[in-house]
Amino acid sequence: PRQRAAGRSGPLRLLVFGGSQGAAALNRLLPPALAALPVTARPVVLHQSGARERDATERAYRECGVAAEVRAFIDDMAAAYADADLVVARAGALTVTELAAAGVAALLVPFPAAVDDHQTRNAAFLVEAGAARMLAEAGLTAERLAVELAALGAAGRAGLVAMGEAARARAITDAAERVAALCLAAEEERR
Repeated sequence: PRQRAAGRSGPLRLLVFGGSQGAAALNRLLPPALAALPVTARPVVLHQSGARERDATERAYRECGVAAEVRAFIDDMAAAYADADLVVARAGALTVTELAAAGVAALLVPFPAAVDDHQTRNAAFLVEAGAARMLAEAGLTAERLAVELAALGAAGRAGLVAMGEAARARAITDAAERVAALCLAAEEERR
């Protein structure tokens, strides 16, 4: 995270996405939330909306007077994570794993209809480490989201790097090797 942010200046870089399909709540709330921030505090925005809501999301940003690059889908998530100082996203297992591996600070809004509310538990994995903040979608308003974005922005790039480092510390980078070792050990026991 520190190396990724080295030499960066200017506005923070925000990546917004709700999985490959996008997230209607994020698409609806982010434009007015960002519009509530002072122009000088607004980040550079890359927002993956999903194909169905791309045009409406782009229009919402335009109507709110917020500059944003809106894409239906992001083909190169590794590059998007590498460019981001902060991510606003759902808290699916893959997203949380990617945030940890990439070492990026996050504001997570768990999908409220997820089976057994597993996305809240996924988010807690990073929140407990100081790598992310979490907001429940129930009752979430653009105003509340703006307050949280302002607080994260006030921490500056250094504060977000610290959160990213906490995320990276949660990454299990040798998971494949661990699973392979367990499989080999189980095979040895069978013999």
